[in-house]
Amino acid sequence: MIAIIAAVPLETELLRRALSPCEVRNCGHLDLFRGSLEGHPLVLLHCGIGKANAAAGATVLLETERRPRALINIGCGGAYPESGLTLGDLALASAELYGDEGVAAVEGFLDMEALNLPLAQHHSQRFYNRFPVDEELLQRTRELLQEALADSGHHLAVGPFVTVSTCSGTTAAGLTLGRRTGGICENMEGAAIAQICLRYDVPFLEIRGISNLTEDRDPGRWDLKAGAEAAQQAVRTLLARWYRQKDLA
Repeated sequence: MIAIIAAVPLETELLRRALSPCEVRNCGHLDLFRGSLEGHPLVLLHCGIGKANAAAGATVLLETERRPRALINIGCGGAYPESGLTLGDLALASAELYGDEGVAAVEGFLDMEALNLPLAQHHSQRFYNRFPVDEELLQRTRELLQEALADSGHHLAVGPFVTVSTCSGTTAAGLTLGRRTGGICENMEGAAIAQICLRYDVPFLEIRGISNLTEDRDPGRWDLKAGAEAAQQAVRTLLARWYRQKDLA
């Protein structure tokens, strides 16, 4: 069984339409959608926007659905100006970073590692601002999506994603955060979900479609639908090709 988590219903509309049959259950006061997609069992949950909602939603999901083969976080993302990404492109996380957990000091931003305050410990390893994705899932997904996008006119970028509480609403802010973190796009949930997956030893993957650039804020230039649809189509590609071959579902 594969678990999908997204912040809001817009980001799963196409997947929910394709679930067959589709059963809706209560999961920690959230709706849990259960069905089959591309011939594989799948559960889907909307956690709400932001880190707190994301961590709570991922926790109740993993407490309810013990040991899914993978948890995939999908949704829209804002591309940093120097990422090379544009509207409708796909971004695949190589890691998730908390972009604003730390201290804004006179000498500059100090992250949790600089403060020697780990956010999590797993076995003997400490984790500060950066949380991993599953390497096998990442590499195979990258191959499959590159093949699928070859003739589409859209671009796939792989790199760190940055999770923030305050989104970058100016070009200067996007440039600063992108350069400081090395990230390619930002969101408001991913690192929290990655952190919970680490705690539960569940393989984590994150796919986002680009809905906007982190530039001077102008919602008229955004395309939330295109970003959401790109990520959902990527999930269908992944389920149709990867899981059928590897029998992971």
